Amino acid sequence: MLHAGFRALSACALFSLTMLAAAPPANAIVMGTSSSLGGSTVRLVGPYYCTGVAITRRHVATAAHCANRAMRIMGGGGSVGIAGVAKSAVLDDGRRVSVTGDAAILTLVSQLSISPATIGQSDSERFTIAGYGTTNESNRFAFGTLHEASLVAAGQLALVDPNRSGSIGASACFGDSGGPVMRGGVLVGIITRAAHPSPRIACGHLTRWAPITISGSASEPGVADTLANEPPRQRSRTAKRQTSDAQVSLFASWFVEKAETRKVARRKTAQR
Repeated sequence: MLHAGFRALSACALFSLTMLAAAPPANAIVMGTSSSLGGSTVRLVGPYYCTGVAITRRHVATAAHCANRAMRIMGGGGSVGIAGVAKSAVLDDGRRVSVTGDAAILTLVSQLSISPATIGQSDSERFTIAGYGTTNESNRFAFGTLHEASLVAAGQLALVDPNRSGSIGASACFGDSGGPVMRGGVLVGIITRAAHPSPRIACGHLTRWAPITISGSASEPGVADTLANEPPRQRSRTAKRQTSDAQVSLFASWFVEKAETRKVARRKTAQR
């Protein structure tokens, strides 16, 4: 968990619209197309902007650093508040869904008029990511139009544009955190961040993601809505703790990653 000094920074996590680091202009970072996944993909609007995906009409999966109770979930023509934050929930058919890493499941105060995504497994080599974030890193305040891109695996929990021909390829960018990662038409994960080898660019190379899994049956007891069932005072304390723990600052991670890149570059220069 981050020290208190990083918490304010984590509130402006990577893919939010408030960025503290300067970066040069870069055109069409996402380099994707208009998306057909709007039936289940939602917007998170509040202190910053993120994306999410409905897994039931009352549960949304998103990035953990986006799981702020001050956010509003917008989808299906409605706007709904957040009642709780957890790592698992029970689907309408009784099966349990779970997330790990920088991912979370939000319980909403009321249902959305939206079609939940189908969660499953697939052996397809192609992944589809979608988000409401910017398509241009130099215009980080652009949010609200859903785009998608087709990517392939690039190591564990990382995706890359297979048609990349230069320094910038299709990837997630600011505002896309929490968006769906689809494989073979089923939901397999959640977008968490982007990474670029350049010390001054955030988007246009790797898209990192956290897995979402499904298990169990209707006969097994579920653990969903644990937070919603707690007494109000305990629920408030639990929500604050979970939100604090969830604020894995992607801005901090971005700075650390870029600092390491600069250190390596300086060492190479010194050895010449």
